[in-house]
Amino acid sequence: MYQVKYTSRTQFIRLRQLNYHVREWGTPQPGQLPLFMVHGWMDVSASFQFVVDAMQAGRHIIAPDWRGYGLTDAGEVDTFWYPDYLADLDALIDHYQPEGPIDLLGHSMGGTVVCMYAGIRPERIRRLIN
Repeated sequence: MYQVKYTSRTQFIRLRQLNYHVREWGTPQPGQLPLFMVHGWMDVSASFQFVVDAMQAGRHIIAPDWRGYGLTDAGEVDTFWYPDYLADLDALIDHYQPEGPIDLLGHSMGGTVVCMYAGIRPERIRRLIN
């Protein structure tokens, strides 16, 4: 059976009229930028557990469940658009890192979102992983 190496903690934050479920590993460290990890279609933030466990200890990692996925509210709609995800990501980043660049990783649909975000807000990106 798989043994988790680094335990996450979760919280709900209010973003753009939705209760957003966010998973975190590690804690902020002076001089170290956070790593935001965003999942793909039909996935959840907990899927990154294996990736986090393979990484070096001590990194502050933030991974949301996108709107309508996992424990994040869907709102009163049945369709989501990339502008929704981009605005949610921008609000999430501003919540945790109001100024300066971040490291950003996206998988699958999340990879599409992070690449679009890097094109729109290049000043917010130090490293991009798709």
